Amino acid sequence: MQKYFYIGLILSSCHISALNAAAQIYQCTASNGATTFSDRSCPGTSTQSLHTLVQPMTIPALPANSNQRPVQHTRVTIIADDKHPCGTFDSSTRRTHLVRKQVTSGMSQAEVESMFGKPLTQSNHNGIISATYRSAKNQKRSVRFNQNGCVP
Repeated sequence: MQKYFYIGLILSSCHISALNAAAQIYQCTASNGATTFSDRSCPGTSTQSLHTLVQPMTIPALPANSNQRPVQHTRVTIIADDKHPCGTFDSSTRRTHLVRKQVTSGMSQAEVESMFGKPLTQSNHNGIISATYRSAKNQKRSVRFNQNGCVP
């Protein structure tokens, strides 16, 4: 009986430590402006910031078909920020604009940089920032930001 008690104690402590480890995630920003998220620390060449997750979520993988190779279980962590500095609009719409690389009113400068990288040129006139980015097909794109770093 003691044997099962100690095994249960060891397994529960491993489970608790795994939950604590999953509660933190690293945001790595490379020198070209690309941002990645990982459960491991960032390489030495990128800027690192640590985020603590409120509740990690595990999504099970789809079952494997007989014609496909075995499915590996993948852990997906959803990160959301309800306090957006440039106001709020639907987070689904925001993600769609980011994926399509469409600059819209209410986006922050960090979001625009996540789409196009660091600006080629940047000027500040009375608090209004004008930045020029290189977009797809080697074209230049100019974006203006207000005093709060938001697209007006």
